[in-house]
Amino acid sequence: MAGAAGSEQTGSITSTSRVDEAADELYALPPSEFVAARARLVKAAADQDEAKAIGALRRPTQAAWAVNRLVHSGASLLVEALELGERLRDAQRQLHGSELRRLDRRRRELVTELTALAADQAGLTGEALTQVRNTVTAAMADADLAEQVRGGRLTKALEYSGFGPLSDGSPVPDDLSARREQRRERRLAEAREAVEEAGERVDGCRAEVKTAGAEHARLVRELDDVRAALRAAERAAQQAGRVLEKAQQRLESAQDARAAAEAAVEELRG
Repeated sequence: MAGAAGSEQTGSITSTSRVDEAADELYALPPSEFVAARARLVKAAADQDEAKAIGALRRPTQAAWAVNRLVHSGASLLVEALELGERLRDAQRQLHGSELRRLDRRRRELVTELTALAADQAGLTGEALTQVRNTVTAAMADADLAEQVRGGRLTKALEYSGFGPLSDGSPVPDDLSARREQRRERRLAEAREAVEEAGERVDGCRAEVKTAGAEHARLVRELDDVRAALRAAERAAQQAGRVLEKAQQRLESAQDARAAAEAAVEELRG
């Protein structure tokens, strides 16, 4: 089902408005800046839940970011494309053949124009551009996928797995070798995505190690300061003890002297 497939490929942001603001900021950034910006926002979070929600935001692929950029830049071509997708689906349901053909021609033009615009804005080439093309095509074919694109928070490229008139005008490959090639491409895309996700986890762990290392060093310094203060206090206590002992000795001597003087006075009186 197309909608289900799309939901697996996008980030889900349903937390507080502060998390929404963080998500909007992050998904407008190039993927190369995403991890560092996310770490900064996690550190600035108001509480642990907010930090956890922001930390769970996944870095987008290059293709997903390029489509998000089209959304954030308010590209009129994208707006037209998504609206045309709605009209195409209506024409399909009503079986309006001539209308379908006319709209499908414009659909192909928009896909080409948007792919070129993404290449210009994001500097994409090769497979990443193919993924942008597939994402735009999928959004025009499926209403749920269109909403995901409108959200501007894609983390992966979308693909439409349903059936309908939204083709590229080329025959659908049904021979065994073509199906094998499709499976190989899917596995390759999944493997590349796994590499990106693993890289993101490595970056996140490195940031955690750096933060934990700094905190450990700070606590060690504090412990050293406490130990030094304790040693100084022990020396001061020992010195005070010696001063006390001498003062007590002088007190005893003074008391003895007073007692002897009082005895002499009593003897003289007697």
